[in-house]
Amino acid sequence: MKDKYKFWVALSMIVVFGLGITVGIVGDRAYLKKNRPKSGQRPEPFPTVEVMARELQLTPEQKARMKEVFRQSEERFQAFGKEIHSHLRALREQLKTDIDSVLTPEQQKKMQEMMDRYMQERRKKSSDKRRENTKDQIPPNDENKGER
Repeated sequence: MKDKYKFWVALSMIVVFGLGITVGIVGDRAYLKKNRPKSGQRPEPFPTVEVMARELQLTPEQKARMKEVFRQSEERFQAFGKEIHSHLRALREQLKTDIDSVLTPEQQKKMQEMMDRYMQERRKKSSDKRRENTKDQIPPNDENKGER
């Protein structure tokens, strides 16, 4: 009789444990997965104007001023990005000059061919990755900047 009792207790524990795992997996897939950002999409790094307007209960005037703040900020970010790119370009040119000073003319030619192949492959991978990431995304519209 004790063996039969132990058997049912063990079987009940296994069933309960199995149900817990099943509920956990199903719950993760059904509930939590809905709340995760889609792959390839980054969460917003900062609240949007619309989110701020709603949560802070901004007046229409405040909302308009916030949009202007975002617009000006976007201009500063773009200017900063251009400045960084020009500095990086100068650094790359200096690196190439320094490398060429070490190599023979024949090696320089081979190096340039090697770099051309590398850059071509890199552009191809970058464009493939961009295509994958933009399949499900809606392209931003200038009118909605700062309102995302």
